[in-house]
Amino acid sequence: MNSKKQYMFYINIGIFMFLIFAISIFNMLSPKDKTVSQVENRTLAKKPTLTVESVLSGKYSRDFENYFADNFVIRENLVKVSKDIASLKGIKRAEEVALVDFDGQNVGGNSNENDTTNEDKDSTIEASTKGNLLILNDTVMELYKFNEEKSKSYANMINTFQSKLNNDARVYSLLAPVQVEFLTNKKYKDLSDSQIDGINFVNLNLSDKIIPVDAYTPIKNHINEYVYYRTDHHWTALGAYYAYTGLAQAANFDPLPLDKFTLGEATGFLGHLSTVNPTETVTNNPDNVIFYNSPAKSDMNVYYYDKDTGEKKTYKGSVISKSYIDGDQKYGVFIGGDFPLGVIKTNANRDKKIMVIKDSYANAFIPFLLTNYSEIYVVDPRHYRENIIDLINENSIDEVLFLNYILTTNFDSYVNSVLNLIK
Repeated sequence: MNSKKQYMFYINIGIFMFLIFAISIFNMLSPKDKTVSQVENRTLAKKPTLTVESVLSGKYSRDFENYFADNFVIRENLVKVSKDIASLKGIKRAEEVALVDFDGQNVGGNSNENDTTNEDKDSTIEASTKGNLLILNDTVMELYKFNEEKSKSYANMINTFQSKLNNDARVYSLLAPVQVEFLTNKKYKDLSDSQIDGINFVNLNLSDKIIPVDAYTPIKNHINEYVYYRTDHHWTALGAYYAYTGLAQAANFDPLPLDKFTLGEATGFLGHLSTVNPTETVTNNPDNVIFYNSPAKSDMNVYYYDKDTGEKKTYKGSVISKSYIDGDQKYGVFIGGDFPLGVIKTNANRDKKIMVIKDSYANAFIPFLLTNYSEIYVVDPRHYRENIIDLINENSIDEVLFLNYILTTNFDSYVNSVLNLIK
């Protein structure tokens, strides 16, 4: 090797070593404040505790390797770029597609029966309009069909409710979209009707005294984050948070920043939709249920009716019910699932009371309200049996939020449940 080549050889080695050293130092000094990967919907590895036992067993080195990999500088951006590259047509994998018939979620009235599904009536590789549940690779999605008469009936139900109020309570309406609306593949997206058109139709038929809440826009703006589960029809807590910012704008309060909450996680969640004609791709890719613990203090009472006597009873509930973490129904971590009535009292500085009339989409939403309302009344009209107007008047409730997902507008039983409770 002549002197010039030898000189360049050492320069290249020096540059390479400098880059490795510089990146390592930069990575060590960069803040490690992220605790969750929104792109991958999972919590990141924490820095392990150094002990003699962990070093001797090799556990410390393995855990530190995971911590280093999860907290590498600009890692989240690199993962997103990798996902974007993988989605390019030139290297896209073959799609797994099926359409099946599905009865839908339990959005009927005053029933404690479990959700039911039909047997698989249509399962094809080429998607068609014969089914109402789309299975696309590792994701299962409900399809939405617009019904003008039923959508108008849903809006009129809220109008009727508002007309019966004797106080000055403000009434809000929030309709949550489902994830098929945000597919980029037009062939599959067109299997479902436009949800933004359906939401706008309902809003146009609402009384001027009712305030629509825009959850659609903030979710759309963050759709590249994990705002919907793959195996369940619900939004994730992150999706619910962005909808909460929509309520904050409509109700004129400041939403608590996401970084003020502490995170928890329940792994291995296979939602209800994964049980309908399950594919190996779906069942091998379970979701993680990430929940956000509010800094606000809260006390929650749940009211229900004894199934034998009909007697109204109560028990102490929890806004984040951690008993569900290790079970199958992990979405129950949010307020403990569905029940007739829940009353939550908080230490919020804002002296406002709100009632949420809801389906299960509201469950992941309610924990974000703790810092903004001193009292939160959670009413599920599918199970509640008493007059809602009386409940509002007796407790001087300031605001009422109807929060349901878009498919609920097609169910007469839900509409009739509310109307039966305001006579």
